[in-house]
This record gives sequence, C-alpha cells and structure tokens, in this order.
Amino acid sequence: MTEKSLLILNRKSGARADLRRLVKSFQKEHDLDVRIPWSKKQMRRDIERAVENGCRRIIAGGGDGTVNAVVNALLRLDMGGAVSLGLLPLGTANDFARSCFLPADDLTAAMTYALTAPSQPTDAGRVNEVWFANVASGGFGAMVTATTPTDMKARLGGLAYTLHGLSRLSDFEAQSCRLTMDGGAAREIPLAFMAIGNGRFAGGGFGVTPEAMLDDGALDLAVISHDWQGAPGFLLRELIEPGSAEAEALVYRTFEHGVIETERDFHLNLDGEPMVAQRFDISVLPSALNVVRAVREP
Repeated sequence: MTEKSLLILNRKSGARADLRRLVKSFQKEHDLDVRIPWSKKQMRRDIERAVENGCRRIIAGGGDGTVNAVVNALLRLDMGGAVSLGLLPLGTANDFARSCFLPADDLTAAMTYALTAPSQPTDAGRVNEVWFANVASGGFGAMVTATTPTDMKARLGGLAYTLHGLSRLSDFEAQSCRLTMDGGAAREIPLAFMAIGNGRFAGGGFGVTPEAMLDDGALDLAVISHDWQGAPGFLLRELIEPGSAEAEALVYRTFEHGVIETERDFHLNLDGEPMVAQRFDISVLPSALNVVRAVREP
C-alpha cells in the first residue's frame, strides 16, 4: 500500500459512474479515502482530519474551481508545505493541470500520476487574502468566464469560452486601472484584458501568460490596453513573444507584489472564481505548495 491519500471530489464529479469505478480500482492497491464536501468549511474539516490521521497527499478531483478551493483550504490551514497536492482533472478547462503539463485527457494516467509521482515546490498567488494556483484574470476574460452558461460548458468544453466571448464582445466596456508593481511608478491603463499568471494557461488552454513558471518566485502580468486599435495579427505576435521593447499592444512584466486600483467595482477571476473590489493587493508566495506536476513540458 502507498502513503495515505485523500481524494476531494466536487459534487458533480462524484455522481459519475465511470469515476466511481476508477476510484474503486485504485483503492484495491492504494490507501485512498474519498470525500465529497458540501461546503468550503466542510472541505477544510475533511482535509484537517485526514492530515491529523496521517494523510500526506491530497488530490483535487474536479476543475480549476475545485483546485482553487483545495489550495485555499490548505493555505488557510497552514498545510501547504505539509502535504503533496495531486490533480485529477475533471473540469471544463483544466487549465492548472495544463500548466502542470499533466495528462488531462487520460483519467487512469492522471490518477496514477496524482497518487505516485513526487511533488515539486510550487508558488501560489494571493489577492486580498485569497489564494490562487494558476491565473487571475480581469477585464473581458473575467466577464466571459463569469457569464459562460454551465450547460454550454458541459456540451462544448473549453470551446464554450471562445464562442461565448465572441457573442459578448459588444457588451464589454473598458475600465481605467491604476497599476503599481514592486514599488515602481503607477501606470494608468484603460484595460481590455489582464492576466496575472502563476501558471500559463486560462480560458480552456490559451497561453495568456506564456512565460510564467510555477516555481520562479514571481508572477507574470499581461495587460492589453483598450486604446490599442491595431491588427489582431500584431497582437498575436506579441502574445507569442511577450516582453519585447517594441510591443505596442501588450504590457508584459514579472513582479512579486503589485496593486491594482479602479474607480468602479472591478471583476477579477481567481482560477475562475469571481472576486469584486476596487483595490487588489497582489503578491506571490514562493514554494507555498507541493504540487504533483511534471517538471518540464513533455
């Protein structure tokens, strides 16, 4: 038998017959317990009780929202460094699993990896005392993530975000944001899109912060100004090669601590989970987690 492990499933995934069969097959060879918590408070209790009983591996079974909930539970309990965090990708986008270069399309392979592979020190991001593992996004991307219908995501997967985003282009209004990073000068930007990346991918596999690394002790910021009216091809080129001194559309920086301020309520999504405020205090927590992930892209 392997070390004690706890699989946290979201309620939707817990109803899948194929998943129940998969879990039962792994329980024959692994010391694996399963919990389907009905609230975040219950999740913290389940994790705390499991760790007290010797569990050293927590597996988040679900999408990016489930990963976010488990990460927040671990860090609120001050257990991020005490256990390994495995991933069983069961969601629509599974962007954090992509950022970890995990086999998201093969549940058996993903479960085997989550239960047996070694963990790696991994950073986390924090916004106003709430943590995120992968990406915090604002502007148009946040609106799309928040408003894409659940049934559409169930039918189309990550493509749902793209199609819904195209249908909502005319509804979007830019907001002026004041950005300050690592104590530097403030910058006013009429914001169309913003991504703060610990990982690279969001919105179903889009490389929104393509140079981000999960263990470099920094976050990557990508901002597209609403003022820019150039051709989409130039924007695509800058997204592929961020950080160029000649960049016109894209602001791309790495930072450890930043502040975003707006005059009106601003929507920010942390791993897809919504937050609304007018001031966001953002920082990186180096090696706050131990995540079971591939060290490099396969």
